[in-house]
Amino acid sequence: MSLSSDQPPTAPATPSPLDGVLVLDHSTSVAGQYAGRLFAMNGAEVVLVEPPEGTPTRRRGARAEGDSFLFQHLNQGKRSLALAPTDDEGPWRELLARADVVVRDQRGDHPDHAAPDSVDCVVGDTPESGPYDDWSFSELVHQALGGAMNTTGLLDRPPIYGLGERASYATGTTAYISAVAALHERRRSGRGQRVDATVFESVAAMGQNLVSQYSYNGTHETRARYPGFLAMLQCADAWVVLFVIRNWPTACRVFGCEHLLDDPRYATSGARLEKWPEIVAMFQEAARPMLADDVVEACQNGRVSAEKVSSLADLVDSEQWRVREVMTRLPDGGTGQAALRSVFTIEGANTEVRAPSPPLRSSPDVDAGWGA
Repeated sequence: MSLSSDQPPTAPATPSPLDGVLVLDHSTSVAGQYAGRLFAMNGAEVVLVEPPEGTPTRRRGARAEGDSFLFQHLNQGKRSLALAPTDDEGPWRELLARADVVVRDQRGDHPDHAAPDSVDCVVGDTPESGPYDDWSFSELVHQALGGAMNTTGLLDRPPIYGLGERASYATGTTAYISAVAALHERRRSGRGQRVDATVFESVAAMGQNLVSQYSYNGTHETRARYPGFLAMLQCADAWVVLFVIRNWPTACRVFGCEHLLDDPRYATSGARLEKWPEIVAMFQEAARPMLADDVVEACQNGRVSAEKVSSLADLVDSEQWRVREVMTRLPDGGTGQAALRSVFTIEGANTEVRAPSPPLRSSPDVDAGWGA
């Protein structure tokens, strides 16, 4: 068993909200380990408890050298505890007895020797009651079964799988918030409690407005055309999205369609909405040789809502990301480890990543007093 980190979390210059809180992250999922990351970013001491071969996320999207980028993102700011299945004594028991929060998989057992005032944060795919209680899902299945895919894409095309592990990240956020609420309640009762967060229910929460709509009038969102003045135009170098609910003359001038201004068939908003696909086709023909930034600037100067559909490279190089320092590099003894800043900030408090993701080592050196 070893507790290790080449770069221990540095003491922040300003206090963090969760200073003094000890979290054992015993989870193996994206959702569970993201909850642990949020704890670490807000100042908690987080120990990632792993089997001797390392947690599975180290190998998801494996690289030729080093841990996966997914593992790095989920586990920055933590330390690693390599634990054999039969190793249940010594420093592990001591840490467990002191832990304020234990984040674990739903399929796992609540660790013995946990303190009675610790928060048992259980993260799983589905609730433990109901027809799916013994199922294991992937992100793809969650988005399909939860209804998210049915509303994504075009009506005449198959449903589209959304970006990445968004349902899992939503679940990790839910787990973190629930565990912090339980810590707050502990101040009153002096007792710990179990909190549960599942990806299945988080997907439903993400579509709450869809559920409310169906409950109200029995209708539901599909992949039908957006019923409004929305256009997605392909320019010479990128896509542009615009919304022409007002300032119709500006939109016509940007795309060289001034002749439409004198055409009685497009004189009212109702008439334009009825013929909107025709209008979009004309705008698209004009936009094809134009540069996206030029289109956006001309539209915005005339108070028409428009923006370029950014690539990740656009975001990383953008002034917004630079000014806000959205991305940083953490020293790791090499070229540095890329990290995203906290998704939320607290005035006067440190909520940033303080160390790169931890290595997995077989060193006998254990800082048994860490976390005391």
